[in-house]
Amino acid sequence: MKRIIVVEDEFRIRQGLANLIKKIDSECKVVGEAENGYEGLKLIRDLEPDFVITDIQMPKMNGLEMIEKVIEYGIRCRFVILSGYAEFDYAQKGIRLGVEDYLLKPVTITKVRELVSRLMEEDEREEPREDERYSKVVNDMVNTIDSDYGQRLGMDLFAEKYRLTPEYLSLLFTKETGTTFSNYVKKIRMEHAKELLLGSNLKIYEVACRVGYSDQKYFSKVFKEYTGVSAKQYVLSSRREK
Repeated sequence: MKRIIVVEDEFRIRQGLANLIKKIDSECKVVGEAENGYEGLKLIRDLEPDFVITDIQMPKMNGLEMIEKVIEYGIRCRFVILSGYAEFDYAQKGIRLGVEDYLLKPVTITKVRELVSRLMEEDEREEPREDERYSKVVNDMVNTIDSDYGQRLGMDLFAEKYRLTPEYLSLLFTKETGTTFSNYVKKIRMEHAKELLLGSNLKIYEVACRVGYSDQKYFSKVFKEYTGVSAKQYVLSSRREK
């Protein structure tokens, strides 16, 4: 099911377009409608649709400004411009922003059917490429965590790097690895901490710093949750076994 948001300040056009989409393809669902770019931006952030069909000239925030904000926030969706303004300047700016297509007013059922058909076909071709890309993104994240486990590793940093929302990137990571981002980071850090505690003369607070924890108390808490014993008990138990 492809989720669509329609952003258009004229109620009649907005409602008509939403109703046409519902009739044309059962695989498309209009999940939200907004009458200006400001409201549209809030809906897009909340619902993260697959497609956004937006007018250009609207009060409070126009369509192109809204698209720029969505891109700035790193939200992944595809855009179609709905407008009676076919001027070259709008087309050029839309292309630069990555707009997929244009739907010129007056809107007819034939135009909407052709648009939906194109979008669905392009989406089918795009999905395998997107899956491959996101697999590479997660693989890169795993490699970074494995090598830079002692540095700050926040989902927000990765989200900014790959221009995806933290929520969506978190879902991708779990889907690809079978575990959550935080659990994977903790596992890598704790396994390295165990090695350092047994294979070096570092003090516990030094080990904590080495594996990315500036607060020794917090490190000790996480270590005990992970191993079942405190860091000190872990070292003493290992020595007794020898």
